[in-house]
Amino acid sequence: MNKNDLRVKKTLKLLSDSLKELMCEKPFEKITVVDICEHAMVHRATFYAHFDDKYHLLRFVLSDLEFPLEKDDITAHDFDGYKKFYLDAAYEILTILSKNQKLYKTASIKNREESVLMSIRATISAKICEKLEQCSKSGIKLPAPPEIISRFCGGGAMNVIEWWIVNDMPIPPENIIEYIGNLLPDFD
Repeated sequence: MNKNDLRVKKTLKLLSDSLKELMCEKPFEKITVVDICEHAMVHRATFYAHFDDKYHLLRFVLSDLEFPLEKDDITAHDFDGYKKFYLDAAYEILTILSKNQKLYKTASIKNREESVLMSIRATISAKICEKLEQCSKSGIKLPAPPEIISRFCGGGAMNVIEWWIVNDMPIPPENIIEYIGNLLPDFD
């Protein structure tokens, strides 16, 4: 399967969009592969040619939110730079969410099952951990092991983001980022 093939890209987009739309209608746990395929007008065999199951598709859909953490080389920063790096990435994520407020709010409210929340947390934590491991390997001393820092930051960010979405984004993204920045400790 060539992911650069236009047919493959179209199929992946159809399946991703279908899952997102279905998650606005009902909880993720009640969505079946058959539902996704019917909504996308794609055969089940085509679905399984690309994904193992609906959880695999969910991880693929969530990967769209990972790009802000890929934009920069974290090892080029001092520790204050790391704080700015993550705040910039968080701002980009909040901006994306605010542009698609209806979709994310509906999906968040209807999909409070732990599997969805755990997938989102795991995605964010894994990317943060990957970046921190790059720092550690380059000789930069971290205040705690990368796994601990990434779980702490990922979990905290998810709780704030979930609250923000469910409550109709009552605070502008810039202010949320300022508050998160105020709460993060400065590392010397």
